Amino acid sequence: MVTSGTVRTICGNCIGCCGALIQVEDGRIVKAEGDPGHPFSRGWFDLKGEALPQIIYHRERLRHPLKRAGKKGEGKWRHVSWDEALGEIAGRLEQVKREYGAEAFVLATGYNAVHDGFYGNMFLHLFGSPNRLATYYACGIASNFAALYTFGFVWDNGPDLDRSRCILVWGANPDLNRVTYCPEGVRNAVAGGAKLIVVDPRRTDLAAGADAWPQVRPGTDGALALGMLNVVTNEGLYDKGIVGNWTVGFDRLSQHVQQYPPEKVEGITWVPAELIREAARMYARNRPSAIIVGTGLSQNANAFQAGRAIAILAAICGNIDIPGGNVDYRSPLRRRSSAATQADLAFGKLSPEQTKKRLGADEFRLIAERGFLLAHPKAIWRAIVEGEPYPVKAMLAMATNPLLVSENALQVREALMKLDFLAVSELFMTPTAELADIVLPAAHWSEREGVVDEVAKNYVFSQPKVVEPPEECWEDGRILIELAKRLRLEGYWDSVEEALNWRLESLGITVGQLREKGVYEGPVEYRKYERFGRFLTDSGKIDLYSESLEKLGYDPLPTYVEPPESPVSTPELAEAYPLILITGVKIPSYHHSAYRNIPSLRETCPDPFLDIHPETAERLGINDGDWIRIETPRGSVKHKARLFDGTHPQVVSAPIGWWYGYEGGWREVNINLLTDNQHCDPQVGSPPMRGLLCRVRKEPQ
Repeated sequence: MVTSGTVRTICGNCIGCCGALIQVEDGRIVKAEGDPGHPFSRGWFDLKGEALPQIIYHRERLRHPLKRAGKKGEGKWRHVSWDEALGEIAGRLEQVKREYGAEAFVLATGYNAVHDGFYGNMFLHLFGSPNRLATYYACGIASNFAALYTFGFVWDNGPDLDRSRCILVWGANPDLNRVTYCPEGVRNAVAGGAKLIVVDPRRTDLAAGADAWPQVRPGTDGALALGMLNVVTNEGLYDKGIVGNWTVGFDRLSQHVQQYPPEKVEGITWVPAELIREAARMYARNRPSAIIVGTGLSQNANAFQAGRAIAILAAICGNIDIPGGNVDYRSPLRRRSSAATQADLAFGKLSPEQTKKRLGADEFRLIAERGFLLAHPKAIWRAIVEGEPYPVKAMLAMATNPLLVSENALQVREALMKLDFLAVSELFMTPTAELADIVLPAAHWSEREGVVDEVAKNYVFSQPKVVEPPEECWEDGRILIELAKRLRLEGYWDSVEEALNWRLESLGITVGQLREKGVYEGPVEYRKYERFGRFLTDSGKIDLYSESLEKLGYDPLPTYVEPPESPVSTPELAEAYPLILITGVKIPSYHHSAYRNIPSLRETCPDPFLDIHPETAERLGINDGDWIRIETPRGSVKHKARLFDGTHPQVVSAPIGWWYGYEGGWREVNINLLTDNQHCDPQVGSPPMRGLLCRVRKEPQ
């Protein structure tokens, strides 16, 4: 640490892994800006990063451990010592384990803890619980698992935009959601002559400037991808060498996609048949091509199979693990990388008997097959409320706010209220923290030491502690270390430094040495399948037809299934709820439910909004800025109308995470009161948060 000067680090406000230069004066952060020397962000920095001083010195920040002094949700607290708080948590967890088994404990982690997620998974392994609650189900799990089952690595490893001649952005908005592929990379490639295709129901800035913009009906991406595969296979636009030597099932795929001619797909997706052909030809002919896949694809009930179709499109066009395509970057940390430690791979200390108890793994089998230490949210809430298949009694939530970011918020609140014990580690008092028995004041990412390789391609970044946290604010790693000591979990680390050195062991350096160096860059090798003679799939080839999926009872070829709520699948419901709702629209000022109490950020977007087409608004008697009521079969919330002609007149869209500044905010403006967690993707459990049916009316004044 420095008392005055500039510190180079990695921003932890979201998962974007952007480089930051933090200015410190007399031990306080006074300014944060982008690092021009960072290999991805290249000096870019967003509003959340610039607001760093306002975040850590905010008057509402939690600064002392708190214990509930009344009924849940009453807001009555008393200050306690860390010793008392940790003693209470350890005692309650021991009691739960003794009476119900270790599986009755759930550890919930959010995005701001993801870079250090190994602390939590090792804790679960040693405690004996297979149940971690994470937002990954509503994020990239469907598309990433689809890629794993097709060619053996995930999309998050990153496209090589600098060398690409065509970029296909599918369900993503890199301007607002940065994961190793920054908008500068896209725009630089386009300026250099690369073609740009954007698949999105909304006219984003990128879509407005794209060479092709298939404005897909929400939830029908799988049909569009299959239509593009129809064009590529029928017109012979695929890579003959790759298909002939490195794939399994091309003949079956070619026959299968005959069910999806562009004219039929147009009727499903609302994308003109000729535009489907144009997009397919553009992607296939301008090689190397790179695909950016976003959460817009994953948040529906046909997400995995849609992801499979897109992964197959990339594979048969020869764009896998090549310069300018989607590259299988390998973290230098290997089995101690973030990706490995979020699975079971790095630890292996959880018994097979306990592993089999992972909630939701019996219904969504791919999670268990791939070894991820994840329990499904729907199964967790059921276990808490109904005690099936076994009771869940305790939860520790770190850097996460499930009451706001999990779908079907009423069920989530019912479950959180029914827990015997809930502890929360947070920067601020959130609606979830308000329901806790113990609230722990967390250290900010700028107040802790970290090692970052999540979505960092072939790099490992140092995230040095910039300033000391307030006296009683602890980082999550330290909390779990001290809790593990009280629980006598043998094999856990004794200090943060020891834990980080464990991660770096394969590099032969210490966390102190990485801090001095700033970054470790590993080698990049393309076409690794040629050297190894195989892809990292069960067949050793690109699985167009997947026998692995077939053995698990899933479709071996990608199939399209209509959304569970739509004008097609539920026409009677569509009469009562005639609009299609997208949730999860990104706002550059915020990250999920965080930062709405930060003055400079709130000024940019002070109220929750619903984007609605001017024609639709006029028909409903709604003006720009009117308070409106949005209703689905699950509930209603109020938002402000924002007229936007960049959507189909039948489609409306809203962000998630609103609560702060409204009386009873989680009930009043939380869009997840409207979302569904029952009709999930059958392979991986992704919830349908986009493409739901709704109706809108003007709120009485």
